Amino acid sequence: MQFYLKFLLLGGLLLILSACSNQPNLPSATADLKPNAQLWHWQAQGRIAFANEKDNHSANLDWQQNGYNYQLQLFGPLGQGSARLEGRPFKVILTTSDGKQVEASSPEQLLAENSGWELPLSNMVYWIRGITAPGNYQTIDEQTFIQNGWKVEWRRFSQVGKHQLPSLLIAEKDQLSFRLAINKWQIFAAPNQGL
Repeated sequence: MQFYLKFLLLGGLLLILSACSNQPNLPSATADLKPNAQLWHWQAQGRIAFANEKDNHSANLDWQQNGYNYQLQLFGPLGQGSARLEGRPFKVILTTSDGKQVEASSPEQLLAENSGWELPLSNMVYWIRGITAPGNYQTIDEQTFIQNGWKVEWRRFSQVGKHQLPSLLIAEKDQLSFRLAINKWQIFAAPNQGL
């Protein structure tokens, strides 16, 4: 009986060790993610949660990027409380679910003033692709860095064609935080004519 228990324990330990060794490695930020810098025509769908010192919010997300032009749709359950950001450099239009339109020069300003969401969208267009935004940043490890006061961590990646793209991104800055989970990526070989 004692031999049988030892055999089971040893077998269980070997099973756990083999499962750990078969876990996919996170990509190396210097090599595997380099091609993502050239990726400017894509669509990402998923969920985003945002928190500040007062509130927590979450929404479904549909982000379409076509070069420097983009369309970002945020919507709650059953499409309630939707908001759509359409932008190009120096011009962003926010359309709310009741059809109201507001314009500004930056997406951060528009979202903060009209929804209370303080998201660094100008940086997120890079972070969502697994790369740092232009400018200074401090590397903590291959998957974590600090940029413009935000501590950003890529937790999971998905293989999308030849690209490894984040499927889970978490960021914090002072009392602000957001969690972005992407469940569907689509890459366009040419500009998406829908934008």
